[in-house]
Amino acid sequence: MQNDQNTIVKRAVCFGCWLQAGVLATIEDGRVTGLKGEPGHPVNQGWICERSKAFVEHLYHEDRLNYPLKRMGARGAGKWQKISWQEALDEVAERLDQIRSQSGAEAVASVGGTGRGFSELFKVRFMNLFGSPNHANAGQWCSVVSRQIHAAIYGAGASRAVKQPCKCAVIWGGNPAESFACIFPQHTNAKRKGTKYIIIDPKYSETTGRLADHWLKLRPGTDAALALGWIHVIIEENLYDKDFVDRWCHGFEALKQRAKSYTPAVVAEITRLPAEQIVASARLYAASKPASIIWGVKSDMQGRNVTGITHAKCALRAITGNLDVTGGDMLAGPCEKANYGAMLEYMHMLPVGQRQKQLGAEAHKLWCFPGYEMVEEYAKPYWYGKGLSAGFLPGCHEPAIWTAILEGRPYPVRGLICGACNPLVAYPNTKRIYRALKSSRLELFVVAEQWMTPSAMLADYVFPITNWLEHPQLYTQTFQGSGSAAAIGERVVAPLHERRTDFELYRGLGLRLGQENYWRESLDKEWDWCLEPLLEELNLENSQDFARKQRWWSSPTVEKRYATLDPATGQPKGFATPTGKVELYSTILEKLGYDPLPYYEEPPETPVSQPELARQYPFILITGARFRPMHHSEHRQIRALRKLHPHPIAEINPETARQQGIGDGEWLVIETPRGKIKQKAKLTSRIALRMVESQHGWWFPEEIGEDPTLFGVFQSNVNVLTPDSEAFCDPATGAVTFGPLLCKIYPLKKFA
Repeated sequence: MQNDQNTIVKRAVCFGCWLQAGVLATIEDGRVTGLKGEPGHPVNQGWICERSKAFVEHLYHEDRLNYPLKRMGARGAGKWQKISWQEALDEVAERLDQIRSQSGAEAVASVGGTGRGFSELFKVRFMNLFGSPNHANAGQWCSVVSRQIHAAIYGAGASRAVKQPCKCAVIWGGNPAESFACIFPQHTNAKRKGTKYIIIDPKYSETTGRLADHWLKLRPGTDAALALGWIHVIIEENLYDKDFVDRWCHGFEALKQRAKSYTPAVVAEITRLPAEQIVASARLYAASKPASIIWGVKSDMQGRNVTGITHAKCALRAITGNLDVTGGDMLAGPCEKANYGAMLEYMHMLPVGQRQKQLGAEAHKLWCFPGYEMVEEYAKPYWYGKGLSAGFLPGCHEPAIWTAILEGRPYPVRGLICGACNPLVAYPNTKRIYRALKSSRLELFVVAEQWMTPSAMLADYVFPITNWLEHPQLYTQTFQGSGSAAAIGERVVAPLHERRTDFELYRGLGLRLGQENYWRESLDKEWDWCLEPLLEELNLENSQDFARKQRWWSSPTVEKRYATLDPATGQPKGFATPTGKVELYSTILEKLGYDPLPYYEEPPETPVSQPELARQYPFILITGARFRPMHHSEHRQIRALRKLHPHPIAEINPETARQQGIGDGEWLVIETPRGKIKQKAKLTSRIALRMVESQHGWWFPEEIGEDPTLFGVFQSNVNVLTPDSEAFCDPATGAVTFGPLLCKIYPLKKFA
């Protein structure tokens, strides 16, 4: 779109979070001057948040990384040499090849975050072709882990939005008013149309205040017990969908026996909820047709109960007949008209022998290759011969990377590639990660980044990567295979300075390491191939033609896909599982050696499980709540956003603050058995008396960057307080515990 000779408006896809709103970018004389939401876009309907608008500042910020850097002094000393891309790629490729020839490809690992572009896709492709199965990422405790459990139970993900004619929506462990702001109007509109809302959250969140008809203020970490209590009520009171259970569920009697002991009285004792409220909310959910249980991230962050709570929610959707019906929880499969997932990553090129060396695969099989392959055996023929999502899985167990670096178990990791991630801030047990990144055992540490972060300060090489205004952003659900839509944005401006896409980084390394047959010549060509089936159908020339003319495409809705006839057999398709049914009793989990039924166990660090420790650390710490305008560890240097949220916040109850001598807005110390940090107190009655909610992702770009300060990474970073040992990890998936944990709080001393 061109308004005048010097002003152009382009369609873009925002990557300020994984929702990826539609944006119109105004370019005047070659410079981006404004961003606004694209009217009518299916994701955001023309609205964008303050974070998205601030990407103009992000693009031109004086602290953006603009050139490849090579470390010249000790790690963390901040002594860098600016080198060319060719030199950096040559040197890194040579060192990677040396490690591979001496110790095997598995001696190189990678880590990633939520992704600021395409880092997991192309990084994982590079790793597969290089021969290493060891890529870890934050999906192990955020979103992707739920999707993998869903896939094991009913062969697909479940939708995460409220759609009409939903009669009851359960928001379980999430606060979409903050975390999903651009789609939150879906909820307020549904509320106006009569949808009843059950909010399950220990905190009286913004979402609770705006939507809740019923607020279940459960004890942190007891979600799985509550879900089993709901199952008990629904079965015992014959509120379940008998026809669906009889025809489409496997293991109902076993589930019934498992839930039998979770009576309202027992669950009330565990969760600290009134038994009457447990019963009433279960009845409301079961009686409302259709109803939806909407994903919340806190279910993925509960460590040892992650598979238990997610499996239980899958069972609730199924036994009430709310699965794959409009207004309920539709199955979320991949985009039929795209080339996605494993084929884009050349996963088949990773030899079986190398897959078997994957770190953590013996302990956490569902997250790693053994579980992925078992799921894909049934998903691939069901979903268009292409399977379900890849990108973030099958991943290795994230804490196992640091063990391999520090202790050489089960073998040494000598090289590490970090893309779109700041592990010192984003991953649990910051101090252990610091020791690993500083260790002489780690011979090569390569970072692809937009900013000099605490983690990047410890790198040997740093590559400057574009943001979404500098490259054509393809909708991640399209290329990962985790959603049925296809969307892409235009490249708004050419990359500034010497920034390049992460595609060019991994392609550049790949070409130097024998992968020349597996990389297309440009990112545009990659996206052309990804969208090729759709481009032919829509008579579009290429992916950028799609961005300009089409912007968005989604598959037609197929309700009750399981009941549609398979043309090859003439029989109903069923579900993409070994039994062809929803596996309330999971044969996949059973074969992998895990509990095949939903379960609950007391979290490893609570007053119940650790009464002696609780005398020393008497408060319950919860972490990881999403808050605007920040996104995880990003945007602390963006002035427009930092003005809105200048300090790290810990929320505590006013009575707790009075007892501890802490004033509103004052600095307090939060201490666990693993360390201590400081944050500013915010006094609010939204938090229970013995709870502390600490914000995550904090570091300070304005502080000294050199080690040992590292931009204040140990000052207010809540992951100084979090564990990553096996005692805190989910058996099947390895998901780590970000709460509940035990802590003590006290005021920071003042001398002036």
